This record gives sequence, C-alpha cells and structure tokens, in this order.
Amino acid sequence: MGDVLAQANSLLGSSPGAAAAPATLITFPPSLDCELARFLLSYYGVPYQEKRHALIFNFFATLWHGCTLHFPLLYNASYRLDTVRKMIDHFDPLCPADRTLLLAGVENTQVESDWTLFNSTLGGATAVFAYYHLLPLRDVMTGPLSEGTPPFEAFTVRVAYPLFAGLISKLLHLSESSAAAALDQIRAIAKTVDGRLADGRRYLVGDRFSLSDMSFAEALAPLVLPANNGAALPTLAEMPPPLQSLYAELRAQPAGQFALRIYQDYRGGPP
Repeated sequence: MGDVLAQANSLLGSSPGAAAAPATLITFPPSLDCELARFLLSYYGVPYQEKRHALIFNFFATLWHGCTLHFPLLYNASYRLDTVRKMIDHFDPLCPADRTLLLAGVENTQVESDWTLFNSTLGGATAVFAYYHLLPLRDVMTGPLSEGTPPFEAFTVRVAYPLFAGLISKLLHLSESSAAAALDQIRAIAKTVDGRLADGRRYLVGDRFSLSDMSFAEALAPLVLPANNGAALPTLAEMPPPLQSLYAELRAQPAGQFALRIYQDYRGGPP
C-alpha cells in the first residue's frame, strides 16, 4: 500500500489529504457511471476500496455515508463526491498538465460537448438497449446485479429478482420503442465517431488522451466487451441475439475498435 500511496501522491501532487487518505467507492456492480468512476480513479492513481451494493441497498449505503441517493459515491475524511463529474472536477486540477482529462481553450469546449454526448446520450442509450434485452433473462442477470455485494443482498436479488428487474425497467422507462430509439442513437453516435477518426487521428480531441476518449470508450464498453472492463456484465455467449449482433456490428467499425484500444491502453486495474 505504501508504494501505491507514493505513486498517487506523485501523480496528484500535494493536495491536502486527496491522495494520502485511501477512499471508499460505493457502487452498483453493472452501472456505467460506476465503471467510469473505476476508470477515472485508476487513471488518476487514487487509492480506493470498492464496496458494491445491489440496487435499493446502494441507496441506504450512499445515504449513510454521503447523505445522498446518488451513486457512485467516493468518500474519505476529506471529501464526499457523489457523481463522476464531481470526481473529475476534484481530481483533474491536481494532475500534471499533461495528465489532465480536461483540456485547455477551444479543445476543452469540444471535450465538454463530448462529455454530454457520450456520458449522457450514448451512456443512456446503451443502458436502455442492453437492459431491455437482458432483464427478461433472470438466470443471466442475477449474477451481474449482485456481483461482489454482501451475501444477504445477493440472496435477496436471487429470490426477489422480479422486484429488482421491475425497478430498473421503471427507472429507465424500458419499452420496445425506447429500445429501438436507443439503438438508433448508438448507431448514429458511433457513425459520428467513425467520421472523426477517418483522418487517422489517435484521439478524439487534440493530440493526447482526454475525457472525450474515456467517456466514449466507457459508454460503448458494455456493447463491445473490452477484456479489462470492470463492470459486472454477462458474457457474450450469455447475451441474446440482438446484443450479440450489435457487438459484431460495432466491433467491425472504427469506433468500436477505438473503444477497445482506449481500454487496452488506459484502463488499468484499481490501485
């Protein structure tokens, strides 16, 4: 742990307690934002311990530790950060200039636009399309919805699966039409990224890695399944035909290959 703390302090500088005090990250195992938080903290070199909770139980945990219903929640003695954006805004200014995820000037205007497009629009579409097709598969989804959670929570998900599946369906407003609209959004955004990559660039904005690259790769990850994705997901063999077909389609596109490369090059394991 000492080496990890030294590495984190080297990366984040001398901020009061930001790197020196290991934090706790409360997550819901398959959540896109929770995987983005893992990606962020790994990239920033922030030591943390993850505590996974099943849906409903995670709200009790975040209320207790952060007085919030939002997740993921990252907290220690120095801070309570209950959205991934708050994590970015807290840690990015502490990084060396060549390691920040937010860029400068006009380039950062594009990064911020991408953040909305990828994290909100693409991430939302990915969640709707994936959950619409996966939630009817009780035997497949019981595991991802409770992976790494306390035994009682995992047991509750197994015996009361319809409750959890119904809540997710209601929160995401799942329907055949919403899933079809989500698929159209996924394809349209992937095509837009294909166009941006057509000139041979290695990154979506500027000449180095930024939040644009991270947020796009993470939002597409459940559909292209990079090997080092940290979210709890079914395997490709467990997925229904619509998801298997989209997996093959996206992996054949420059955008899908770009997301896989970003994961390979930048998504390390948690410290």
